[in-house]
Amino acid sequence: MLHDFICQHKAEILDICACELKQKYPERDDDDLIDGIPNFIDELIVELQSEAASAPGCIEIVAPAASSQARLRRQQGFDLCRVVHDFGLVYEAINTVVLRHGETPAPREYQVLGRCLDNAIALAVESFSRQQHNEDDLRKAEDFGMLAHEIRNAISNALTGYELIQQGRAKLDSPTGDIVQRALSRIAQLVTDTLTMAQITGTANARCQKHCFADILRPLIQEIDNRKDIRIAVEIEPGLSVHADATLLSSAISNLLQNAVKFTKQGGAIGLRAFSAGGFVFIEVEDTCGGLPEGSEQELFRPFVQKGSDRSGAGLGLVIARRAVEAHGGTLHVRNMPGLGCVFAVTIPRSSERRNVVNF
Repeated sequence: MLHDFICQHKAEILDICACELKQKYPERDDDDLIDGIPNFIDELIVELQSEAASAPGCIEIVAPAASSQARLRRQQGFDLCRVVHDFGLVYEAINTVVLRHGETPAPREYQVLGRCLDNAIALAVESFSRQQHNEDDLRKAEDFGMLAHEIRNAISNALTGYELIQQGRAKLDSPTGDIVQRALSRIAQLVTDTLTMAQITGTANARCQKHCFADILRPLIQEIDNRKDIRIAVEIEPGLSVHADATLLSSAISNLLQNAVKFTKQGGAIGLRAFSAGGFVFIEVEDTCGGLPEGSEQELFRPFVQKGSDRSGAGLGLVIARRAVEAHGGTLHVRNMPGLGCVFAVTIPRSSERRNVVNF
């Protein structure tokens, strides 16, 4: 019987699965890669054993281990394709061991095995999607709470300053007046950035057209507030063109440049490079901020997160930049240079045909 065979050769089946997974993900721990698969194989054995003791067509196939596997893979950072491939890998490993030992399971046993795997995939997809939806809802709630907190603090500062001025205890052109102005400016910036982020999030596809990259960049350089006397070195591939939504791409680059200016020290330098290779356009903004604390790279792309002592702005610039880049099917990530600075690297398809191809 197939269930007896799988039970006897479970270690061999798991070894095949582990070797295949290790080839694909050599940097992962063995326990992480195989964790959850033994439980699923045990469940398959029980299902096949139950089928053998039941009348044809009476078996009800369930696979709770499949849902657990989906949750586990999501926690490990894998996508849904990996979850589906796990079950296909188990099926292939069973077939390999069956052939290796010259076994000939009954056609009905293979039929039930296939039904178990189909059902497992369906449950895994449902569980993975439900978990993703719940995480998205939680993240949105956290973002909304942080936005409300930021606005409330700014309003509180503005009201306190206004009351002092109204009572005659401070003048409009005093430090208290400056506090009111900064608070109102912060509220305006929060609202503007939040609306921009909502617009980008709601854009299914960027409205892409062919543009000369220099034409997109030129006004952004001219608009930079450079009171810190920062040198900006620009290196652009001659004649570089990009198939992009000019508004979204301008927003992304502008936010990266503003971030670089904000965190580069007085009299420092910023580098901006743009070039094409292999059907993609690469844009890099390099600052001299001194580098990031170890392990903090991804925190930069969370809403309202601000590093350093300069708390101007709303902490949404890098979030907006990443979402604008992703609307083109591209990626934005940061390379840390400890003691020197950071490089924010944008990669987008050069033409619309290559959109959604890049995968970091």
